[in-house]
Amino acid sequence: MTVINRPSTLIIGILTVVWSHILLADNNTNPNAEFQTTIQLTNALGGWKQTGIFLTTNDMVDVSAIGSWDADGLILAPRHVIWYRIGGDGAAQNIPSDDFQLRSAGTGELELAIRPPGFYWFDDAGTFPGEMLASPPMPVGFDVTLTTQASLETDATDNDPQSPENQQHQHIDVPPKNFDYLRIVGQSNAWSAKTIEGHYVVTGDPKDDSGIIKLAVDIELTDTTLFAFDWNYVNLPAAGPETLIPGHDYLSVALEFDNGQDLTWMWSKYLPKGTHFRCPLPWWDERETHYVLESGQENLGMWQSHKRNVLADYSESISGEAPKRIVGVWFIANNIFAKQPALARFKELSISDNGITLFEY
Repeated sequence: MTVINRPSTLIIGILTVVWSHILLADNNTNPNAEFQTTIQLTNALGGWKQTGIFLTTNDMVDVSAIGSWDADGLILAPRHVIWYRIGGDGAAQNIPSDDFQLRSAGTGELELAIRPPGFYWFDDAGTFPGEMLASPPMPVGFDVTLTTQASLETDATDNDPQSPENQQHQHIDVPPKNFDYLRIVGQSNAWSAKTIEGHYVVTGDPKDDSGIIKLAVDIELTDTTLFAFDWNYVNLPAAGPETLIPGHDYLSVALEFDNGQDLTWMWSKYLPKGTHFRCPLPWWDERETHYVLESGQENLGMWQSHKRNVLADYSESISGEAPKRIVGVWFIANNIFAKQPALARFKELSISDNGITLFEY
């Protein structure tokens, strides 16, 4: 890896060569040599900011971010809004926690950006619209300390019991097998899974965080398609009706359809059984519908089994032409609004039609 400034192309080239030789020489005597810099992000609408750190594939950088943003009463931590990419055309990724170790997936300069809540990119590189970049500054205060690792021999995850690598050694899957975090939302530590008494149990346990994971499927949807699952809700995080943005903290299981809609079944703290409603969040209000299967706090901590006729629930809660295929299974977790404890477990998922099992998890 190389640390660069930009007085001129020639000087950049010279610094790159010189720094590479310094690192090489230093590695011979001190394989754990480090370079550290702190990047200040002070404008939520400032777009991508270059860090002066040039990475190659598999280079490691320790990331430690501090600060907060009061966005109209919603207190956002660095992990909620800070993203990074390697090179101007590299894929944008969010920082999954305020302290983590980044492993470079490509070659280029490490760049950082704030992505405001409710705004989504529609390309992998995270291109901001010109009108956003031309807007008056929106003051925020985040400091991101970056510490490069000159050697892969020292890995910060070795002594971190919460790291995905060490959790895998403990037979905990982070995220659950075959699931990936929904790219448009970003990564977090909200979801994990492990085998308990012979059952593969998926657990949603966000800590002032959110996360949506998806397993891609391709299943024909008919009027006899059934979706079955067991769940065990322990803590309901909502501080008010989930139909309102301040109360929209919840955990759920969902199906995504080929028309871009998703239907998510949930246990509500405040809404009666059978309630269905569009998501109150911008952008999601055009795509997501919630269906309440359990209500209140009685029977929390107990396993329950559900079997739903997918098309019947869809037709009851979503208007317009019905979809033809199921294209994804989701788990959704959020307690970013009221930041109250949230915990639910799921197991024995299946999709069947006319007695034939088409999907099992």
